[in-house]
Amino acid sequence: MILAAYTFVYVILATTGLVLLRRSLADASLSDLIEEPGFYAGFACYALSFGTFLFALRRFEVLTVYPLFTGLAYATVALAAIVFLDERLTTLHAAAIALIGVGVVLLTR
Repeated sequence: MILAAYTFVYVILATTGLVLLRRSLADASLSDLIEEPGFYAGFACYALSFGTFLFALRRFEVLTVYPLFTGLAYATVALAAIVFLDERLTTLHAAAIALIGVGVVLLTR
């Protein structure tokens, strides 16, 4: 149950952070980024996701935490990119996300 909570928090923070960072970086100059609150919010979310990762490593094996967190984050970032960034999902991406799902199920057994 605790691993699931860490995973949920990590995935939400990492996905939110990456989407906010990507939106902020699109067509932005360095001077634009300094004035862009989304850049700071994205950076903060992504940094907090790393902190969550570190806390999880204190309690669980790296062989479980790393693939679980990164696999689920990859899948949620891909879905968020489609929904919020108008990116395109290819058949290869869909197949990779499905394989990640299978891997996550196997890891948590």
